[in-house]
Amino acid sequence: MYILNLSPISQAASTCWSNIRLIATDMDGTLTKEGKFSTALLQVLEDLTASGIKVIIVTGRSAGWVSGISSLMPVAGAIAENGGIFYPNGTEQPIALTSIPDLSLHRQQLAAAFAELQREFPQIQESADNRFRLTDWTFDVAALTLQELQTLSNLCQSMGWGFTYSTVQCHIKPQGQDKAVGLLQVLQAYWPDYSPEQVVTVGDSPNDESLFARHQFPVSVGVANVLKYANQLQYQPTYVTSAAEATGFCELASYILKSTVPRI
Repeated sequence: MYILNLSPISQAASTCWSNIRLIATDMDGTLTKEGKFSTALLQVLEDLTASGIKVIIVTGRSAGWVSGISSLMPVAGAIAENGGIFYPNGTEQPIALTSIPDLSLHRQQLAAAFAELQREFPQIQESADNRFRLTDWTFDVAALTLQELQTLSNLCQSMGWGFTYSTVQCHIKPQGQDKAVGLLQVLQAYWPDYSPEQVVTVGDSPNDESLFARHQFPVSVGVANVLKYANQLQYQPTYVTSAAEATGFCELASYILKSTVPRI
């Protein structure tokens, strides 16, 4: 249990938003509303692009799924599998962010780890998109309790794997692979001149926690539905929106757009 220390986004100084050059955002529950993209969200992404603000999606979704998203949406790129792979906009060639020398062996090892978890939790089921994954293995959150999720995390740690979960999926992953690690690699490779204060990170659930670490990302925002998990998070967002899901993201974008001088 952690003490809540979240400030409403309305309390942020306008200079905070005028500095922003890049938004790194989760997708499910952050860019979606009831599981869907809205016309309002797509328009906001277009407006941000027109103003020179880059948007990077940082999601737990599979490599196969994200490869399409990165090319079809008005974003600068997308990081898949919680920091495992990056798809720059305009290319279908993925950039590996986690070193995996033997992918076939890696998938076999992940399958074996999942089989061990099923011994303790026979009800867990492989996610429909797991077959399209490269670096991690996912199963549906379904009705797992917080205590059960912690037990699953402990089991993964004992087998030498990392574990995280979102509103939709649980992830067995390489230790050290997370959204923050992947994002920092991408920023260093593609936008090395951006300072930490010029990047805002956005999320809504436990697998976004690393994006809220203030020593790396001093400006972070949780859409309002993050409050459901806030006292489970060691790292909490600096600010929280008044609205949930995609409406909360659009709320953040409006502050940035009002404060930003368009850049070419």
